[in-house]
Amino acid sequence: MLKILALCLTCFALTYLLVKAVAKHNIKVGIKGIDINKVDKPALPESTGIAMLLPIWLTAILASIGEWDFSFIAWAIMVSGFSIVGYIDDMKHKAKAKAIPWRFRAAIIAVLSLLFSFTFFGSNLLLVVLAALYLAGVASFENTFAGLNGLEAGSGLIISIFFALVLLPDKTYLSLVFLPFICSLLGFLILNRYPAKVFPGDSGTLLIGSAIAGIVVMQKSLWLMFVTFPFFLPHMIDFSLKILTNPKDPSQKKEPPYKINRDGTLGVPESRKLDFAKMVVLLVGPKKEPAIVAIMWLCVAANCAFWTIILFLLK
Repeated sequence: MLKILALCLTCFALTYLLVKAVAKHNIKVGIKGIDINKVDKPALPESTGIAMLLPIWLTAILASIGEWDFSFIAWAIMVSGFSIVGYIDDMKHKAKAKAIPWRFRAAIIAVLSLLFSFTFFGSNLLLVVLAALYLAGVASFENTFAGLNGLEAGSGLIISIFFALVLLPDKTYLSLVFLPFICSLLGFLILNRYPAKVFPGDSGTLLIGSAIAGIVVMQKSLWLMFVTFPFFLPHMIDFSLKILTNPKDPSQKKEPPYKINRDGTLGVPESRKLDFAKMVVLLVGPKKEPAIVAIMWLCVAANCAFWTIILFLLK
């Protein structure tokens, strides 16, 4: 247990330091995004979430050595692939750089998901496909649940904690892998919380989603995938609202997603192009960004708690 504690502290400190280093580099080369929900619209380093790859590889290597189970390396390779795809796409923020066409990006993610799932369900083609859909789905939902300081990293942290609670009773080494990952997310969140100093970018959100889903797939349990997918219900609602109310621009990049009031609160624009956060604003009224994020974190935690209780009752 002392080794796990030491690894957790190392992942926390390493992530914090690496994110600051990557942020400095990305600003220098022009990989940055605008914090559009602030009056002064500050430019922040984008795609700093890729810094969490080194702690993931450190965890995977130590887990492989400790358990003589090299499937952890497959996990690190898969997560790296997702994160690199996101990082290349984030390069569009750099002058004259173009984003990866979404069809090509989806194809790469599909291949990565299928190859990783084949590693654990190779004898059953149906399970390979279902596991790949679970992996790609979770990563995509985490990737689209964005737009406010700390939202992606915070929701990923909350879900990871509940996933660890679900897996810990089985006393497998896989469940302990969540602990250093949680600490790594916490190290990132310190710099990403309001007022954010960095953005995770697609490289960070795809990393978080694929890492969480990958650990579950490694359990080789279709039942576990089925009962943990609803943990992302707020993300599903968010995605559905974007598609239904703004099908031509679900990423909300063609116009400001929020109305910034004089008192600093955020309101829903007259176009009523919604997502989960704007639905919250409609229900509780205009709030400042940290309050909106706190409410959304609470919704994610409440949803995870509900499904965790259901899961333990069904066991």
